[in-house]
Amino acid sequence: MLFTVCSWEGIAPADTTAPDGPLPRISLAGTLRLPDTAHGLNGEPLPITGLSGITWLGDDRYAAIMDNSDRLIMFRLECEADGSPRAVQDLAIVVLGRVLDYEDLAPCPDRLAARIARRQQDRGQEAPRRCVLICEESTPAIRAIDLASGALLGIVPIPAIFNAQRPNRGLEALAVDPDGAHVWTANEEALPVDGPPAVENEGTVVRLARIAIPDAIDAHEHGTVEFAYAVDPPHRFFSVAAGGALSGVVALVALGDDRLLVLERSGAPGLPPFESRIHLIDVARAADVSGIAGKLTERADLHVAKTPLWRDSLGCNLEGLCLGPRVNGGGRLLVGVADNGGLGTPNQLVTLVMHEGAEAFDASWIGAAAALAGATLLALRLTSPSPCSTR
Repeated sequence: MLFTVCSWEGIAPADTTAPDGPLPRISLAGTLRLPDTAHGLNGEPLPITGLSGITWLGDDRYAAIMDNSDRLIMFRLECEADGSPRAVQDLAIVVLGRVLDYEDLAPCPDRLAARIARRQQDRGQEAPRRCVLICEESTPAIRAIDLASGALLGIVPIPAIFNAQRPNRGLEALAVDPDGAHVWTANEEALPVDGPPAVENEGTVVRLARIAIPDAIDAHEHGTVEFAYAVDPPHRFFSVAAGGALSGVVALVALGDDRLLVLERSGAPGLPPFESRIHLIDVARAADVSGIAGKLTERADLHVAKTPLWRDSLGCNLEGLCLGPRVNGGGRLLVGVADNGGLGTPNQLVTLVMHEGAEAFDASWIGAAAALAGATLLALRLTSPSPCSTR
């Protein structure tokens, strides 16, 4: 594999200052258990498991992807005026054209969807009514998928360096800028060339890639910028079983104007089993590391500055996060999805509310009771040396 190499002296240090202006405030609104099964397009009941990513489709409609499968779910989410989830309606499963380790999804930008439609028509095929982008770490790739039929429509090129990923720690997060100009993705934990994975008391460094929408979905030339992001170490926990801790990036939310929310998830063979953290980053003045072939762990001067906004041990494996509609009071809904991880814990939706222009707020105490209850349940079910889901 060939990488573009440049000297460290040619890379400007990253801006390590916090974002200008008042910070958003994020607070927990509530949780809602999802059903264990849903009906496929032919009406047959199919299991729901391994939910890894979620995206907002507009109005009250959402889609979530299952890892290591060929399925995604679509549903309507009813929320109270304050953003707390009330009910899920019209839940259905879409079977995709191929089984892959899907991790996250995002709406296909309009101009990219238009190009896909033209290409399908040029081939004498019916144009998709709506498509989404899905990242998967099997090959790895970002793929366009017909949301109605599940057909795979093509691939958005990714930087070659992402091809050399750690098993089960590859492309995990996907987001699209509000103006549809760029796609964002990130690996969960460090690429082998960049440094070690997270271990107890030590974090890891991943690459955030901003990919300009190419002229065609199968174009080979595209504008890409990469940023180095340092993930926090795994959370502190009381050990109850053998096994190692993990910590990585599991979701991105693009806010526009070079700002993103980054969802970190850490897991451990103990109590609490999981911790979720949301950080705000602004890459407007951050260093582009796409010309550096590795060892990003050693380049702290190039790491993007991040500002903590929220953290909690909810007692569930929060894997996906997306921006939703506005709620009463002017805040924006954030909707997360929790992976049951094969541990007997439920599939869950988690809603939060983000208010702009507020003082920073640490909500780590919220949900403590839920974390204790979930952790206790999980401890009773631990039967293997590696109890935490790594999806």
